Amino acid sequence: MWAISKQKVENFFDRMTRSMNLDTKKILTWYSYILFIAPLLFWALIALRSGASDQSIKMIVIKQPAVAIVTIIAIVDFVLGYYLLLNKKQFLINRQTYRFLMVSQLIGQILVGNLLCGVLAILGMYKAKTLKKTQDNISPVVIAISLVAAVFSVLCFMLILLLEF
Repeated sequence: MWAISKQKVENFFDRMTRSMNLDTKKILTWYSYILFIAPLLFWALIALRSGASDQSIKMIVIKQPAVAIVTIIAIVDFVLGYYLLLNKKQFLINRQTYRFLMVSQLIGQILVGNLLCGVLAILGMYKAKTLKKTQDNISPVVIAISLVAAVFSVLCFMLILLLEF
């Protein structure tokens, strides 16, 4: 029973990635662009809202703690997206490195509500099997970057929970 369900899920992911023509490099590229562009759009929205309400951006952030938390998330996403755009090859070295990035980002992005990045991380974990499996360890830089971004996302998730309850 479990084997049949697992095979159906794998077939679904395989059809989806084939129809969208996605491989590990394209998934990482799209992931990087989303992390890089979404914060810019968020900041443009805050600037537009600031102009429409005749308040400074500083006042909007001070009066609404949720906006401050989302700003922290946007900064972390922007920096991570920029770093991924510049250093894609460092993350595509081997299966372990790529999978570590995708798992840590899946956890962090799902917690803060970035579902598109969560879906891309799941697809990236699935397609990671196409990368070569070597005995090389995961780069300490990749570990640090992935964990820092995930920890900031988890902390922002906790702050959001504190605001709600």
